[in-house]
Amino acid sequence: KSTADKMDIQGEEMSPGPTFGEEDTFREEEEEMEEDDDSSDDEKFEVEKSLEDIPPPTQEEMLKIQKLEDIVVTVKLLLQQVGEYKQTRALIEEMRQKGNASFKEDKIEDALRFYATGFQAAEKLVCGAEDLSAPLEERIEMRHLLAIVYSNASAAEFKLKRFERAAKWAVRARERLISIHCLLKGKDEFVKRFGELEKKVKNRIRQALTHVIPRISLVRHSAIPVEGVGVGTLLRSNRDMGGSIFDDSTVLLFEHERDEGCRGLVLNKSATLSNGETRRMGGPVHPRERVYLHNVADLPDAKRIIDGVYFGGDIEEARRREGARVESFYGFAAWFQGQLDGEIRNEDWTWTNDASADLVFPAEEESKTSNCENSNGESSHGKDEKV
Repeated sequence: KSTADKMDIQGEEMSPGPTFGEEDTFREEEEEMEEDDDSSDDEKFEVEKSLEDIPPPTQEEMLKIQKLEDIVVTVKLLLQQVGEYKQTRALIEEMRQKGNASFKEDKIEDALRFYATGFQAAEKLVCGAEDLSAPLEERIEMRHLLAIVYSNASAAEFKLKRFERAAKWAVRARERLISIHCLLKGKDEFVKRFGELEKKVKNRIRQALTHVIPRISLVRHSAIPVEGVGVGTLLRSNRDMGGSIFDDSTVLLFEHERDEGCRGLVLNKSATLSNGETRRMGGPVHPRERVYLHNVADLPDAKRIIDGVYFGGDIEEARRREGARVESFYGFAAWFQGQLDGEIRNEDWTWTNDASADLVFPAEEESKTSNCENSNGESSHGKDEKV
């Protein structure tokens, strides 16, 4: 045949048809493909049938699944907390370095601000869940840095002659060192790594307290508040205070703040000046300054201490009130946070909330000799020098 005969009506060349053997092979392949399609449909049916046969999960199985999901969420949260822990540690280290630089430049207030920024952020983590998720060595190092920064803050306050605060920060440093000791559970390792810092901190406490409470060199401290002690509590000393004003003393608390400490007035101590004037001595802190208690309940800004005894307000206005009683005390007693709680737990003091006004206001005859003041009510600083 001609070439044209081999072309179909569309003008395309016709492919030659399969030979006898090739045609049989082609038919076998088609049959196999049809059989494969049938078998795949059967497999799908079997899978679907088997899935239908699976019973729904029980309540116990659902709880296990939920617990697994909770574990995944918890792990992610812990990883996030560990990251925040490391960031805070880097922050307190940065604030320590900046504070030390300011301290060397004699910029003490700036140094204290840097120190405070560091330990305020770190304390939130040390007291939170993030601390438990951090590796042990990270926890120890965080407390180590805190102890250093608190100790440095104590030195800065001491340089500014703010001795109560100096003692407060030194005690905080000591607390952090104690927490390291608990984590290590071994005295030898603690002494080796932190012994020198502990000696320095103890020395800072002693130095500060020699200016706050004369002749008391060892501070007692408790992080657990004594419930019931507050404004109006009456303290009575139980032990020898080294010949200080607190020997056999009775103290009335007139200020009490958990985070700041407390102040009180010694009620049963007095001093006689060279001119015969007798003054009631309220305590060893600022002995040339006077603190007043009165009995004028409606005096503006006056705060009740106990029944019939008030603190604050305009003292000159109080004096003008009919029947008014005003008592002045030179100096006061002071405790930083946790100090009085520690002393009470050590049985240095007994306390009661049954104080009465007659302890504050003596008989009229006694009051006349203990309150010799200028006619305008101001103290004579010349006489104060002789106390």
